[in-house]
Amino acid sequence: MKHSKLLFGFITIFGIVFLILLLIGSYLDAIDSVNILASLEHSTQLGFLSLLCGTGLVTVGMIGIGRHYFKNHKKLFTVLSGVLISPLIFFSVIFTSVLVIIAAPMFPIRTEITQVTVIDPDPLVLSVDIKAITSRTSIIESAIIYNDNNTIVAQTDFGDRTRFEHKDYTGLALAVLPAGSEITVTFIFNTALESGNYIVGLSSWGWAHDSSPFTIP
Repeated sequence: MKHSKLLFGFITIFGIVFLILLLIGSYLDAIDSVNILASLEHSTQLGFLSLLCGTGLVTVGMIGIGRHYFKNHKKLFTVLSGVLISPLIFFSVIFTSVLVIIAAPMFPIRTEITQVTVIDPDPLVLSVDIKAITSRTSIIESAIIYNDNNTIVAQTDFGDRTRFEHKDYTGLALAVLPAGSEITVTFIFNTALESGNYIVGLSSWGWAHDSSPFTIP
């Protein structure tokens, strides 16, 4: 009996850990993280199967432990527990997942600038190395230059954008980065900048991107 309790206790703990990892995956997926847990949650079928598996493990474990305390009503306890515990766990995890998603940042940063090279200051031409850091496609529609006072001093011409067709996006953009990819983009500005410190930021509607400082000698 002692070993039986330990076994069912282990099953219960394993199921709880499974469900916690599923909730973590929900958060990581909500912020577009490149992570195996986020990938699990991003797949509707795998996420649903994981939820059923975790719920089933916790239910079996709790029933197994509880049956030792209801020796005279084992069958009744098993039926009632199966009817009450499983739906309670199932819908509690779904409700918690919704709260986790709501609490996640609405516009997570999708790209990282790894290097900025000044090709020409007059007119300004920058070569920018960009890395996609999320589980979804990243769209870059423009680049903006700020001075030390956080004032916009230059911006790429929207007419320079070209049409891209991707499974997640169709429209005009300067660049499209699939999940986890890297690309070097040359940004051309119709503005000459004086010597000083500046910041280049990437921009697109509905997506947040990285920014990086650079200096014109």
